[in-house]
Amino acid sequence: MKDILKNTGIVLFFCLVFTLFIVSFTPYPASYLVHQLFSNGGPAKPPSDYKAVKSAITIEKDLTYDSLLPNNHYDLIRPKEIKGKLPVILWVHGGAFVGGQKEDVSIYANTLAAEGYAVVNMEYALAPGSKYPGPLIQMSDLYQELKKQEDRYDLDMSSLFLAGDSAGGQVVTQFELVQLDKEYSKMIGLPQDVKPETIKGSLLFCTPFSLKEMGQSTGSKFVDYFIKNIGWAYTGEANWSVSELVKEADLQEQVNTDLPPVFITDATANSFTEQGQAFGKKMKKLGTEVTEVYYDKKENLQHEYQFDLTLPASKQTLDAVKEFLSQNKD
Repeated sequence: MKDILKNTGIVLFFCLVFTLFIVSFTPYPASYLVHQLFSNGGPAKPPSDYKAVKSAITIEKDLTYDSLLPNNHYDLIRPKEIKGKLPVILWVHGGAFVGGQKEDVSIYANTLAAEGYAVVNMEYALAPGSKYPGPLIQMSDLYQELKKQEDRYDLDMSSLFLAGDSAGGQVVTQFELVQLDKEYSKMIGLPQDVKPETIKGSLLFCTPFSLKEMGQSTGSKFVDYFIKNIGWAYTGEANWSVSELVKEADLQEQVNTDLPPVFITDATANSFTEQGQAFGKKMKKLGTEVTEVYYDKKENLQHEYQFDLTLPASKQTLDAVKEFLSQNKD
């Protein structure tokens, strides 16, 4: 009996040591917890007229695009009544680079498609299984697929909007910079696949524009632990906040050219509002047409507020998005 207890104790000891090693020296446990947090879906709620929206669209679910990376699927949402080629909105979902899924965006994507757009709701490989610049590579992969399918699905690839929420906003803005800035494209080793004149604008919701700033302490050890591990999972570097990878992906630092028209909005709490405002200010100085939608703090709008289309503020933002798209699609 003593031998059994002794052996059991040894096994438990090594299990504890292994667990502490995994928690302390790999980003997997924290990434898994964040991934699970996002797996239950986000704050999305449909608008009151959602039945009419659903009846006005067709959805091609889980189409595949060629990619060496997994999760290479997308949904294509289009209006039922098609009058000529459709402007395209390519959307990359958020989820802190380690979580989220295209279904989080479905209600919003469907609502925009009903306005006369082809909305491409993209799935992509997540960290830590796939690291930076995986999402950028898969955006290029998906773009190539859309070019092949433009006649089949009545896509106007000469009228392209890039859209993203949270981490997805960071991804699409960096992808856009690759397409527009030849020197930046060379620096990070990614090709320019999209003709700059075809990008009509970008929609950026609750986006972290400065990854370096995210690496700074928040004053909460709990929050800092998860941010540190998310960055580690995405970059593959434990000290990512001072790495060259984060420097090259920091949009506030790297975007030094004017962009096609930009739409920026953010919440009033627990989000990246100050980063969005700073980025918008810089873009205006560079000559970019910037549309910004922000609200008073008393609204108490949380991160990804725009997806809850029962909120008055979200409805107002949606109207502004529709106006932005209408003004810039041609």
